[in-house]
Amino acid sequence: MTPSAIIFFTIGATVLWGGLLCTLTIAIKKEKRSN
Repeated sequence: MTPSAIIFFTIGATVLWGGLLCTLTIAIKKEKRSN
């Protein structure tokens, strides 16, 4: 893999995980409010 490909892959993975974590956090907060 070229360095640019590694950087691109790392950024993509970080964005994906960030989005997943944000979605999970929002879902948990909504459930806590409804209870």
